Amino acid sequence: MATVTPAAGKHAHPYRHSVPTLDRHSIPTLAAIGFLAYYVVTMCHEVLGHGVAFYMLGAHHFVLTSTSIDSSDTLAAIAPGTSGYRFINAAGSLSTILLGILLYPLLILTLRERADITLRIFLWLVVAVGIFHGCCYIIYSGLAGVGDWKEVIAFWPHQTFLRVLEVVFGTLICTGVVRFFAALFSTFPESLTRIALVPYASATFIFCLAGLRIPNGRYLMLISVLPASLMGQAILLFVTPVARRLRKESAPEEVVPTSPTALFFAAVFIVIIFLTAPGVHFMIP
Repeated sequence: MATVTPAAGKHAHPYRHSVPTLDRHSIPTLAAIGFLAYYVVTMCHEVLGHGVAFYMLGAHHFVLTSTSIDSSDTLAAIAPGTSGYRFINAAGSLSTILLGILLYPLLILTLRERADITLRIFLWLVVAVGIFHGCCYIIYSGLAGVGDWKEVIAFWPHQTFLRVLEVVFGTLICTGVVRFFAALFSTFPESLTRIALVPYASATFIFCLAGLRIPNGRYLMLISVLPASLMGQAILLFVTPVARRLRKESAPEEVVPTSPTALFFAAVFIVIIFLTAPGVHFMIP
């Protein structure tokens, strides 16, 4: 708990010792880990989700961009409307949810052990954004009528009802995800707003720039890149006020320092995302 000095008087704000940290967090570090966390989530969605599902159903030739993966193989098992095609489309969201679940124990361990704050925030971003991203995709498909979960329910009767069900179910789940991860987010120092919004802005900006290099990039920007970035990370827009309400003690007096490691890896993967954005063709035997 923050203590009050005699000079401060009895009316001093309980967070007065945390206030100076507001402007001392390293913006480049927060931007770097925000991009890296979202890159991990996106590649998990595309490669470990859709890509592995394609491969399980017999595909061997792939093309990977910064925000998508597809197969050039023509197989009956992955034709639109088949159970295999539904599985491929659902696998992206399910993979990021699974990623979050698997990394959650590591996140709790780092929080309990008071590990390096940069690592704690990075893991929180991967876990929370990963789970929220997977659940939020259901809402987007229901609202816009495009995307993975549109293909999951394709050719089924009562499409309007199913889309409304997607929106309602996705909204309820995402609300619970925000509430759950806000409790963990409340353990971070002020400014929580800066810790949330800098990663959100940096990941969105970099992925949108890379998305312009995708063939037919402007169209895909509207239906895929922008919605995936803005909605997939939207937990970062909602989590701060909820976290403040749930905070049970004064904000810790910590500062996110400049991290050469985070900046280095961010630079490396920014180069990678821009090089791979137009599409990388590869084959898996």
